[in-house]
Amino acid sequence: MPKFPTWANDLADQYRGGTLIEFIIHGNVNDLVPSTREDKATFRTLRDFLAYDLFPRRDAVIYYDPSRGISFRDEDTFSDFHRVAQAVDAASGTRFAQQGLPRDPRRALYLIERYMRAKVDPRGGAAPKSVALIVEYAQLIMPQGQLSHLSGEDQAVLVTLLRWANDPVFLRSDMTVVLVAENLSELSTILVKSPFIGRVEIKHPDLEERRHYLQSRVDKHPELRELSEIDVPQFAKLTAGLSRVNLNHVTSQALANRRPITAEFVAQQKKALIEKECYGLLEFLQAKHGLDTVCGHAEQKRWLREDARLIREGKIDALPMGYLICGPVGTGKTFLATCYTCDIGIPCVKLLNFRSQWQGVTEGNWEKILNVLKATGPVGVIIDEADAAVGSRDDHDSGTSKRVFSMLAAQMGDTRFRGHILWFLLTSRPDLLPVDLKRQGRAEIHIPLFYPETAEERKTMLKILARKCEVDLEPEALELDLRARMVIGEAGLPHAHAHGACDHDHDHDHPHGSEEHGHDHSHAHPHTHDGEHTHTHPEGVADEDGHTHPHAHSHDHAHAHEGAEPDWVEEDEVRTISEIIQDTLADCGMSGAEVESILIRSKRRAYLEGRTQVSRADLELEVRSYIPNLSPQQLELQVASAIMECSDRRFLPRRLARLDRDELQQHLHQLLDSE
Repeated sequence: MPKFPTWANDLADQYRGGTLIEFIIHGNVNDLVPSTREDKATFRTLRDFLAYDLFPRRDAVIYYDPSRGISFRDEDTFSDFHRVAQAVDAASGTRFAQQGLPRDPRRALYLIERYMRAKVDPRGGAAPKSVALIVEYAQLIMPQGQLSHLSGEDQAVLVTLLRWANDPVFLRSDMTVVLVAENLSELSTILVKSPFIGRVEIKHPDLEERRHYLQSRVDKHPELRELSEIDVPQFAKLTAGLSRVNLNHVTSQALANRRPITAEFVAQQKKALIEKECYGLLEFLQAKHGLDTVCGHAEQKRWLREDARLIREGKIDALPMGYLICGPVGTGKTFLATCYTCDIGIPCVKLLNFRSQWQGVTEGNWEKILNVLKATGPVGVIIDEADAAVGSRDDHDSGTSKRVFSMLAAQMGDTRFRGHILWFLLTSRPDLLPVDLKRQGRAEIHIPLFYPETAEERKTMLKILARKCEVDLEPEALELDLRARMVIGEAGLPHAHAHGACDHDHDHDHPHGSEEHGHDHSHAHPHTHDGEHTHTHPEGVADEDGHTHPHAHSHDHAHAHEGAEPDWVEEDEVRTISEIIQDTLADCGMSGAEVESILIRSKRRAYLEGRTQVSRADLELEVRSYIPNLSPQQLELQVASAIMECSDRRFLPRRLARLDRDELQQHLHQLLDSE
């Protein structure tokens, strides 16, 4: 270990330059710091480290914070300060010595300044002395905010701190002022940007620093060796993102409760500690399944699996900075992202609501999030509903959204963290996302997701969701192809728009009312209602179950339909983009969210009739009765936006990949204008 931490050496280097005597220390300021005063490994709070390790030879070390007021490192400084306070009282008519030292910032800093001047620039030929002032919780003394909102006392405090930084007497003296604040964004912008004030960041401990601290804990408590099923280097590797205070908590919990220290125990403790530290800001997602459990999306999964292989092989310089995953609602965007992080074996966090009504708090929350992410990595970061969550440069909210947006854009574009922080921006409306975030160099790979295209995908999804929802399906029900998009007939009765899901002649009064319960409905034709357009599917191919469906829109273009073109190719030459998208939606199945809803409603139906097993008739009844809450126009807009945003043609179904992008862009503008 170096004699001083990196940040302390940085501060010392800046001070030795002779142009800075005031510094802001920010970041991991509440952590323990390795002491240099002992031969054996010892750790101090930042307050004590500054006083006893960084400034051990200063004649006077003074502390100040709004709660404790003015305090001192030793009794000699306390007595000396009171003598100066008495002299100030005599000269100015104040009563500081009699009434007690002030706690409010304006009067406290005034008295501290009088003391510092008396020591570093004494009168009567006395030798000058060295002084250090440590101001803790500086963000509470001079918080971030507009100048016009500052009170007279706040303005006086701000001017005092700025004046000290370039005071000629102080600059030529052996004197240091340290302002300690966890987040720079919570501190006055004028102080942060002042060229006369230095800035030093304390980062979370790195791998070697965590190993050093954990080894000191094991040396101090040998019983940790008996409890631990992992060695110290592995322990240190598993605790990325934790501070020394956190590591002390983990080891103390294991000691007190005689808990074996396993990888699972460490992961649980790490999740709890980071979520506690970032309460309400981050949530760890426990991905139990990999991409193999994702239905369909063959090309998308192939790309992600290849990226996962690069991560495992350490070839992170070929990875994107982030992914934009878009598509209509219910296509499994969050599920795909979490399954991907499971495949590459890194933790995944979801960004929660970090915004606040109070000035400066939002930026402080965002700074804390970024600091934790940088220390925790490699980590996947999911921002759901990204179009609404991240703001933009154009939001009119006193600049908060602009600052948050700027911080996010800068972090996403920082190539030092390529492969270390993987960003996942999820949205059904990528057209609303600022172009600064989705450009190359930030969210570089744009992956669109669409509803299931083949009968096999739809049946697989039904089985997986049935297991997830703990729905016991009869064997016949598992063969149902939930393919239909629902519409409303003239009489207001819900019915299937496409074949393969339900037979309209089924008895609606009872799920078991039809004698044709076991009938294969896959050959049923679309129903025609007076005054209603009926879509006729092109000639299809039969799958292994005998279900006839249109030619599959396989993502695997290298093997799909070699030779003859599908029938829709010629038809699409004369059809509008809107008709093509609507036909594609009609041919596809329900979304995963819709299928899950149908399963729960079918389970409810079975329970009400005294059954625990859900039949095919239960599913068919609920499918016929279901009314989607999204209009065809809304779905069309989301699909068109996803197609337009796609960064690789291989991610698109063949039919949609053939669309002219200029015409699609024009159609998207028309849809947006009609909102």
